[in-house]
Amino acid sequence: MRICPPTFQPYAHPHQCCVSGTGKSFIGALLAKAIHDHTSQTILVVCYTNHALDQFLEDLIDIGIAAESIVRIGGRASASVQHLSLLSQERTKAPRSKAEWTLIEQAKSRAGYLVGRLQSSFQTLVQADKMISLNDILTHIEFEDPDFWDAFQVPTAPDGSQIVGKKGKPIQQDYLIWQWSNGWDAGLFKHHPNVRNSATIWSMDPPSRQACFAKWKGDIVKDLVADMCNAGRDYNSAQDELTRRFGDSIVAFLKQKRIIGCTTTGAAKYAEDLAAVSPDVLLVEEAGEILESHVLTALGAKTNQMILIGDHKYVLVARHVSYFRCSCSSQTTTPESQQLSTDGRERGGVRPQ
Repeated sequence: MRICPPTFQPYAHPHQCCVSGTGKSFIGALLAKAIHDHTSQTILVVCYTNHALDQFLEDLIDIGIAAESIVRIGGRASASVQHLSLLSQERTKAPRSKAEWTLIEQAKSRAGYLVGRLQSSFQTLVQADKMISLNDILTHIEFEDPDFWDAFQVPTAPDGSQIVGKKGKPIQQDYLIWQWSNGWDAGLFKHHPNVRNSATIWSMDPPSRQACFAKWKGDIVKDLVADMCNAGRDYNSAQDELTRRFGDSIVAFLKQKRIIGCTTTGAAKYAEDLAAVSPDVLLVEEAGEILESHVLTALGAKTNQMILIGDHKYVLVARHVSYFRCSCSSQTTTPESQQLSTDGRERGGVRPQ
């Protein structure tokens, strides 16, 4: 249903109502009261601004809907409706079982571990230029460039003991790759079979060697970025799990209410909770100011009615949403389904002042 401003014009939409006067919001409040009094449906009221939301909730109370049936989610509520706020209303906390607390503690522990891993990954990435060692590169090329890895393997003595160099210092495992990266020959091992078998690698000019070295470092940095992203994704999942565990009481409380009010920002912030509640009716105040994509996110799985309050010239959401749903189901693109990033006034050729 659409509630439009002060003109009488014929419209093709069977549920479009044009009301003379300037009482669009009041008529919308009356519709909400009729649904509240004569059905058991839950109504989600969505407004563009906190001021519009508070004014509409005041209208609902003024026409006789009990405050106990209403909850306002989100912040910046005015003093007149502060008592409707989710945080202000007294909630009965359902006792949690031992198994539930065990799951919560496990989620907390996992989140703590993952935040440490994320911080470590970030620090490693920030200091990658200084922290990537020759041994790190050897480990990387063992599987990525095995021919190079073979060429840089430091031989051992026939009896298995470690070979020593000048001044009796043991030859380290990164000796050959150090020699190669500096543009030198294999030094003590230039006549060793594994060096001779890798003549092509050891005959590369210094610029080619540096290019290979830079590529290997870049590949390692990419792996570090991927590791940090994975750690971040896992941490977000752990936090979402904690939020869900603690949010069960919020969902249970919202399900006790008949009217839930929020702004478009609040609808996005509490999207999962609202999806769990799945209101039956979506009522949008000043729908011409709201992006259709925001309206789509507010639609629940069980929403079977949508009331749009606004100027009939710009409240085109219902038609465009239906086109969007059809295009999704048929996997085709329509001009209407591509206009979800504009509000009703821009579509109607009027720029907001």
